[in-house]
Amino acid sequence: MKKTFKMASCALLTLSLLTTACKKDEPTPSEILTAASCWKVTLVEGNVSGSGLWVSVPVETCMADNCFTFLNNQTFQVDEGATKCDANDPQTSTGGWSISSDGKQLSLTSDQSFDIGTIINIEKDKLVYEVNLDQDKIRFTMETR
Repeated sequence: MKKTFKMASCALLTLSLLTTACKKDEPTPSEILTAASCWKVTLVEGNVSGSGLWVSVPVETCMADNCFTFLNNQTFQVDEGATKCDANDPQTSTGGWSISSDGKQLSLTSDQSFDIGTIINIEKDKLVYEVNLDQDKIRFTMETR
């Protein structure tokens, strides 16, 4: 009986070690962000202060075809795509990005702006990012293409 118990205990211990050792670590928000070669804005929502109601805003064609690429060196590139919102805008612009140590804040900087927003959701193919604009909130949903 003792021998059977010891063998069963050893088998369970070995099995638990094997399954623990084989578990793949979840990718970090930074790894998810940089894994995709192109993020595109698919949804823009606004929340008027105090209302609690999110309202969808149509994504303009000139914005929908923009391709955002986040690089491992903490920079990003935006390609304007085939349609520009302003003909004078450069085809490609760049900036910097960082994610807070807890993975909940995304900071974006460029020559024109500095935004710190909250990551609502980040998955392999979807990013939901929320920024405050005065008393209102704007939520961007981006998906990989």
